[in-house]
Amino acid sequence: MDIFQKIVTPGRLRLWTQGDDLLTGFVARQADTAWARTPSDLLEAHGYAASDPFFAGSTFVDILRFPSAESLSFIPATGEGGAGFVEPAPFTGTGFAPTAKGIVPLWWVEPTRVPPGSELWRIHVDGREEFLSVYANVASGWQPGQGQALPSDVCGRFVRWNGEAVLADQLENGRVVLASYTRIKDAKLTERGLWARVVEASEVEQPYTLRLTARFGDLPFQIVRRWHDGTRAVARLVYLGRDATLAERAGLERTDAGVYEVTAALDELMDVRGEELVPSRA
Repeated sequence: MDIFQKIVTPGRLRLWTQGDDLLTGFVARQADTAWARTPSDLLEAHGYAASDPFFAGSTFVDILRFPSAESLSFIPATGEGGAGFVEPAPFTGTGFAPTAKGIVPLWWVEPTRVPPGSELWRIHVDGREEFLSVYANVASGWQPGQGQALPSDVCGRFVRWNGEAVLADQLENGRVVLASYTRIKDAKLTERGLWARVVEASEVEQPYTLRLTARFGDLPFQIVRRWHDGTRAVARLVYLGRDATLAERAGLERTDAGVYEVTAALDELMDVRGEELVPSRA
């Protein structure tokens, strides 16, 4: 199984420490970046400019190391064709990041939940690696304990169990951990505030990844979280158009390289559609 790496911006780290677990953006295989041991080398290997304001003046960089999983959608980070990315330099559009040590293949991960077993590390300027946290699974979240934000109910991996849809992650032993916002049979309340239990894989129906899309301001988005702000129902949206020029023109918030987001009222969204993406089998 391949291990991938993702540069983590300070803003994303702040949300993760509050319990959030959204994963999206440009990534590279750890094996292809093994030579990169310092913050500057890691940024270069993952296609970031040294002058990127996310990391200006920092003496460290945070990275997420996560296992490949059938629930993840990897797209080559190219600028070719109608579905390609339009990004400023140093993005090349070739699907590779050019470095002094050679080229590094880059992929884009569609918005989803952090896979179980993902590890968060801090790399210091002297090359020292500092372990920060591990994402155990959807039921337990980040460990050691982070904030208590619940996982999204409109993004990530689900299964059907006893006729109802519940959040789920497959564990290393092949069993499946189920998590629900409401009590389910023989479940225990986790430190994350979810009702959870572990079952055999044979007890659940086909796993799927939920993808909810919409249009807002004539641009395409994926809905990655929804909540009520006290006066209305709102949603957090990740831009799917892959065109940085259009995103910036629309006033979207740049939260990472290639990642643009906005918060909007649910009743302002148009053409809302849901898909249950079933992983393909070889």
